[in-house]
Amino acid sequence: MKLLVVSALFAIMALITAAEHAVEKRWYWYKYRGWTRYGNRYFLYFPYRLDWAHAQRCCQSMHANLASVRSLREYRVIQRVIYRATHSYPLTLLGGSDAQKEHHWFWMDETPFRFTYWCCGEPNNAHHNEHCLHMSNTGYRCMNDIYCHYRYPFVCVWKRR
Repeated sequence: MKLLVVSALFAIMALITAAEHAVEKRWYWYKYRGWTRYGNRYFLYFPYRLDWAHAQRCCQSMHANLASVRSLREYRVIQRVIYRATHSYPLTLLGGSDAQKEHHWFWMDETPFRFTYWCCGEPNNAHHNEHCLHMSNTGYRCMNDIYCHYRYPFVCVWKRR
């Protein structure tokens, strides 16, 4: 009798484990649906016009951050993500800021701020209030500092660990 009970418990545990794995597998697929993978990072464009802080909170709600950029190649990937979603290059928020200390830029996801693709004459901190970063819609689609309260679409990045 004890052997039968133990066998039944093992069978139930195996079924539960299989069910959890199936749910996890579906969640994994859903989580990445629509995101563009580049290495161990995933990017997604959001057309909602939010200010920088609200865009970051939106990204965080998906366990992501406003997009950081580590290289020119990755910057081009982000540009393609934007273009595929819009068939244009609208002004788009990225995750850079120097709000904590002027001229000391950082990425929200703590990626080291080593790569830059500033537009000519940028960052200029016009009127001492431009502390957030966006990708411009000029021919070069370069980086520009802007007022954090301006509302633009944005790109989130999710890093797979």
